Amino acid sequence: MEREFEQVGNKKIFWQQGSRILLAVSGGADSFVLLRLMAKMSQKYDFFIGVAHINHQLRPSSTKEAQALAYYCQMHHIAFFERKWEDVPHAGVEEAARRFRYAFFAELMQEYYFDTVMTAHHADDQLETMLMKIIRDGQLKNAMGIKVRQSFAGGKLIRPLLSYSKKEIYDYAKKENLPYFEDESNYYLDVQRNRIRQQITPLLKAENPQILAHFQQLSQQLIWADEIIETKAAAWISKYVKQKEENLSFKVKDFLNLPVRERYFTLQYLAQKIKQSYEVTISEENLQRILKLLTTNKAQWQLDVAAFWQVLKMYEEVIIGKKAIPNEAKTFHFRVGDSGFLSETEWLAIVPAHQNVNLPEKVKLWSEISQPLALNFPNEVIIRKRMDGDRIQLKDSLRKKVSRILIDKKIPNDRREKTWVVTDTNNQVLAVLPITFSYLSIAVETDKIHYRLLYKYQ
Repeated sequence: MEREFEQVGNKKIFWQQGSRILLAVSGGADSFVLLRLMAKMSQKYDFFIGVAHINHQLRPSSTKEAQALAYYCQMHHIAFFERKWEDVPHAGVEEAARRFRYAFFAELMQEYYFDTVMTAHHADDQLETMLMKIIRDGQLKNAMGIKVRQSFAGGKLIRPLLSYSKKEIYDYAKKENLPYFEDESNYYLDVQRNRIRQQITPLLKAENPQILAHFQQLSQQLIWADEIIETKAAAWISKYVKQKEENLSFKVKDFLNLPVRERYFTLQYLAQKIKQSYEVTISEENLQRILKLLTTNKAQWQLDVAAFWQVLKMYEEVIIGKKAIPNEAKTFHFRVGDSGFLSETEWLAIVPAHQNVNLPEKVKLWSEISQPLALNFPNEVIIRKRMDGDRIQLKDSLRKKVSRILIDKKIPNDRREKTWVVTDTNNQVLAVLPITFSYLSIAVETDKIHYRLLYKYQ
């Protein structure tokens, strides 16, 4: 196994001299095998490895296992990084845990300059994942399963054990006398993956011992097929779809000129691009509705596809984009010295730094943010509700979407829509109340403070 692992790793350039590779190690046999193999390769090919471990705290033995893994890494002079999962949800634990893990890996890659993260997914994982995806949603894009290599956090995500069966991995772990741990939760049949692992895959393997190789082959073919589909869809979108701010549009006749077999995948690819650019998800159900509506003779129709997003057909044109802001949405203009209520539970003032503020009685006990303002803070600002596409300059080299900040801060959806942004007259975002301020609007310690923004809220 070592010889084959080395040959494949060199051929596919899983590593090279000077690489910095982060290994995701749970403590199970598969991840310990990955750790042992990569430790041997690192010594032979002169690259650095580190271990990332998530203590999910879902089992009583989790802490002891994390301590044992940390000790193992210490004894073998391997960098070890651990994070505990504190906010475990009541539902959707598996997907939430996955998001938490990969967020941790991305953070480590950026902070410690790792160029690659490796996970210990193997051929049995591939079979289980593909079966789960087919059972859950029957989507080609999901049915392709786990990719051997993909881009991740500015580097690469590689699964070098994907061609090895669980039996091969356990045989190697036994041969090397590795101190791995067994997760008893892998046997709980209230988890779908466990039911597939315990009850279905043994039957499939008995039916055909080549089932793992066949599913790996099928996965690769589906990946190639998806690449062909995306190439054609991207070419059509580039030619026929026009984009203006937060609206995308195309001519109905251009879309209907596509063969029926290509319409779905083209629209699905467009929805994927919308999700990447605007964080708006168009469901499979809505994709099917759009396809059906486009073949009707209705001159005009409208379909809500997400919060504040819709698809409009207006005679010969289809427009996908954000709904117009209702007339009742308020916009405020403030100058230094102005104050007033933004809503029943929010009050704002921009005042000279040392001036006493005459607070309305109603707001005196409300929560407060008092922000010293930079000397070059504009004379006039606009306070409005946030809009998709708003970005704020947090540092000289860091500009971030307001929507992403709200997600990162775990602001509930109902509060996100109530968020106010402060902009200058050129629509440059200076603050997101009460979340953050642009570095352009914050006074530094050496500045003489002339003004401050006072925000009271309940």
